[in-house]
Amino acid sequence: MQKLIYQSIGFGLNLGSLVAPAQAVKWAVNLFSTPPKPKVREKERAFLETARQVRRVVAGQSIVEYHWGEAQAPLVLLSYGWGYNAGRWRYFVPELLTAGFRVLAYDPPGHGLAPAGRLNIPLNAAIVRALLEEYGPADTIVAHSFGGSSSIYALQGMPHRLHPQRMAIMASFSFAPSVFREYQQALGLWPGLYWRMVRFFEQRTGQPIEHFDFAMMTANLAHIEGLLVHNPNDHVTPYKEARRYFDFWPGSRLYSPSEGGHHLGTANITQAILDFVATGKAPAHSERQEQPVHAGHELVRYFAGL
Repeated sequence: MQKLIYQSIGFGLNLGSLVAPAQAVKWAVNLFSTPPKPKVREKERAFLETARQVRRVVAGQSIVEYHWGEAQAPLVLLSYGWGYNAGRWRYFVPELLTAGFRVLAYDPPGHGLAPAGRLNIPLNAAIVRALLEEYGPADTIVAHSFGGSSSIYALQGMPHRLHPQRMAIMASFSFAPSVFREYQQALGLWPGLYWRMVRFFEQRTGQPIEHFDFAMMTANLAHIEGLLVHNPNDHVTPYKEARRYFDFWPGSRLYSPSEGGHHLGTANITQAILDFVATGKAPAHSERQEQPVHAGHELVRYFAGL
């Protein structure tokens, strides 16, 4: 049913592009950038009420911040995936507080308790960057899916003094063009409309879409201990995305649990990430990257499938 709905929307956009191409591009872009309607369950809402909540504009966007812990404690910044809310972290925060950390999570536009709005990687990364500049440096960033890609991008161009010591990146995509292609395929967009949409984004960001290769960006993060967590059977973000991160990130660890799906919300996985945050100890069955691909290598784009 969902597939049929997507294809029906795409068919309408395709027809619209014949009579009003510029408007069809805007519709396609807006749909791509509009999060699903938030669903905050009572148990999530109850958890969020334990935080000090701050509603304000950050990097030009209306968000809700959630603060736990003592102001002088080392900071853990939490950034979740597309369509989630900060209640996603309810099994992480109590343990982090017990371990002596303070914790900051947030709802970006269109998510959780934040006002409605549109969102994309550069906008979400701008929020992460602004939060690090104001409250950081962070000891650790724990980020899931869309939040993981955003967090990697947020560090680009930031001074190293604001970089975290550790990052746990969960089920995150590594190459923006692949997400655009999935969107095109899901809706069945005609090539002309699709490429006009891509060019629209490129004009907005001032960068070619290939610039947003988050895996290659990690080649410059050797000073950050990285833990990549990804289920090989993830049906939302393919496992190959984690392997691309692993290929480029010097010294990173890749943990590939066979449980948890895309959400990765099992007790075992949560504990493994908490142990990494607290001690830097990676799960026993994780792989370590000893010979990363150098992002400057002349053949790297070919071997990375680009």
